Amino acid sequence: MNKPSSRAKKRYISFEIISEQKVFKDEIKSSICNKALEFLGEDGLSRLGFQLVSENALRVDHNRKNEMILILSMIRKINDKNVLINTLKTSGNLSKVKK
Repeated sequence: MNKPSSRAKKRYISFEIISEQKVFKDEIKSSICNKALEFLGEDGLSRLGFQLVSENALRVDHNRKNEMILILSMIRKINDKNVLINTLKTSGNLSKVKK
């Protein structure tokens, strides 16, 4: 059992978006939220604890890393733009993911 004072562990996931058109950060976040809501429901979305830290990296709860990778791979369209999202690297440290 965790101590009440212990911090939640996190993982950073870097990814690339392959698209013929420019995709903006707010569009990416909205698309991830919608796909997670569709796949996991409201409770699952809240348990992910994800935050988009840049256009190609996000932070997620360490127990939900594999679910987030699955959600990223399921996204095929962002605002009527055909996209392909490839996960590049996961780490507990943001600086290692940004390299």
